[in-house]
Amino acid sequence: MPRDGTSIVDKIVIQRDSTAPERNQHWPIWRYAVWSGMCSSWLVVALGQPQTTNTDGISYLDIASACTKGNWGAVINAYWSPAYPVLLSLWLSVLRLSGYWELWAVRIFNCLTLAGCLWSFEYFISALMTYRDLMDVEVSERRPLPAWALRSIEYALFFWVSIYMTPAYIVTPDILVMAVVLLSAGIILRIRCGANNQWLFVALGLVLGLGYLSKTSMFPTGIVFLGAALLAVRNLRQTVPPFLSAVFVFVLVSAPFAFALSKSKGRLTWGDSGTINYAEHVNRATAYIHWQGQPPGTGTPKHPTRRVLDSPLVYEYAQPVGGSYPPWTDPSYWYDGIRPHFNLKQQLKTLISSLVSYYGLFSQLAGLCTGLVVLLLWSADLYGFTKNFFQEIFLWGPAAVALGMYSLVWVLPRYVSGFVMLVFAALLLALRVPLSAPGRAFVRAVTIAIVITLGLQIIEPVGESILELRAGRTAPSWEVAQGLWSNGVNPGSKVAFIGDAAWDHYWAHLAQISITAEVAGAGVSEFWVADPQIKAKITSIFLQTGAKAVVAKEVPPSLLRDGWVLIPHTNYYVLPLKN
Repeated sequence: MPRDGTSIVDKIVIQRDSTAPERNQHWPIWRYAVWSGMCSSWLVVALGQPQTTNTDGISYLDIASACTKGNWGAVINAYWSPAYPVLLSLWLSVLRLSGYWELWAVRIFNCLTLAGCLWSFEYFISALMTYRDLMDVEVSERRPLPAWALRSIEYALFFWVSIYMTPAYIVTPDILVMAVVLLSAGIILRIRCGANNQWLFVALGLVLGLGYLSKTSMFPTGIVFLGAALLAVRNLRQTVPPFLSAVFVFVLVSAPFAFALSKSKGRLTWGDSGTINYAEHVNRATAYIHWQGQPPGTGTPKHPTRRVLDSPLVYEYAQPVGGSYPPWTDPSYWYDGIRPHFNLKQQLKTLISSLVSYYGLFSQLAGLCTGLVVLLLWSADLYGFTKNFFQEIFLWGPAAVALGMYSLVWVLPRYVSGFVMLVFAALLLALRVPLSAPGRAFVRAVTIAIVITLGLQIIEPVGESILELRAGRTAPSWEVAQGLWSNGVNPGSKVAFIGDAAWDHYWAHLAQISITAEVAGAGVSEFWVADPQIKAKITSIFLQTGAKAVVAKEVPPSLLRDGWVLIPHTNYYVLPLKN
């Protein structure tokens, strides 16, 4: 506390108030236009995509559908986290939409989630500005980036991320995770600026607990964020009680779901997705479906999908898991018994693959990266930049840990969206540039170049989506669902599939039926040329699973006489089965 009795935070607030007209005179006028433009773009991109969805999304929709029917036990799933499907079920229950309109409703929900994420981003930016002002208290030739420049670049980056890394047409909880990351970082920045009240720590614990319920990987990442909050405080002794309250709330929110999972599995667990993904992507266990214990050393499956025929390859999985495609409804059941292990050669290979993925991601942000390098060279203060950056470890530390954690297993852009934003925010904050008249002009030119570069990249997918909306879209999966109903395959029925069901079963979700057996992808061509006795044997297997029909894609013309019926407006066929 200074001698005049004014705290550091009070001085920052005074400074913010004194400079507000200069810094924010244009933003209040433009922000509503910017927000409207972003929301409109999200909606266009979401609705301009084909009327189908990613395979992860089908599982989330299956769980949400189960919840709308009162089966809340479906959320106890060690692979898919509960928060997103629960929110989806509430949304769909309110709208009372299903079938053809369900996916449109889900994409609109994702746009609303992005709007909520925008609010989280604003909360983060507000704290970022407060911290920037804290760094700008001392008079120096080199000062932090002007607030308008920092806000402009961060907004352009957020818009880019929302279009390229977490677009609204992907049915996953990654937008929720990004919102959690930004909220957590905003709270930690406020703690760093001296707002060490207990309610901020309680809010941090609550947000991180909800993050775990959104995605399993946020459990270890949440612990890192709690550690970052400790790094952010200025008086550790006074912060112990508030910090313990954050830990308590985090555990209070996380524990019930972790306990329910552990009880269902008969062992302690907070989720199995990390275990399964490590074994798949590092140890090269059979990926996604039909793990039978290969390769040796990955464990022994307790209850795998049942391989009932080797030639052609046929799997059956009628019980006990339900859903549109049981092997993907709950992979943790079928992969129970998998044992990931460390292998230096395999791990190095995965790390190299992850680095290539990160290189591809940051190459797309070449304009932003180039602008940062140019500003750093202009500042001519690499030592000061490095020193400032490491002082911000409470901001970028959790992001670095998360990026490193994913690099050990598997990297997808949507996994790391919020963390990428934190890294760039820390880099921008660490810059100290000359703000003489020529310096201001130079910073203005570089900032405008960065924003234009990101903006031009955003225009392309938005423009393509507008053209797709004007051209109209077909819905083949919906056509298949209707075709199945018209051929006596009613909701609640079971069917078999010939083909890659793991990547092609949205139609089963729409038809409200379950695939219980399949001729796996590798055996499809072999099935079509098999002799009648083999086909009869496979048909008998399908009937034993309760299948009422067989669905296939692109049946050879010479086999149509066997009873295959073309589903109108598609290249799918259905073969009704009779006992």
